[in-house]
Amino acid sequence: MDNKVLPSNLSAVLFTDKSGVSREGVYKKGLNAFVESLGDEGPEDPGNIYPEDIIVNWEYLDGKENLD
Repeated sequence: MDNKVLPSNLSAVLFTDKSGVSREGVYKKGLNAFVESLGDEGPEDPGNIYPEDIIVNWEYLDGKENLD
C-alpha cells in the first residue's frame, strides 16, 4: 500500500485494489477491510468487502479525516 497509514474507522474513502480498480466506500477497522458503498445501507455483502492487504492506495473522499 502506498499510504501505509490506514484511515480512521468509518471514514469515507476512495480506495484502489491490486488490480487497479478504484471504488468508493468506507474503512471499517473492526473488519480490517474497506467496504464498497453500493447505495444500500443494509448488511455487508461479502462481495463488496476488500481486506487491507489487497488495497494499494486510498484517500479520504472529503479531503479530511473523519472522527471515529
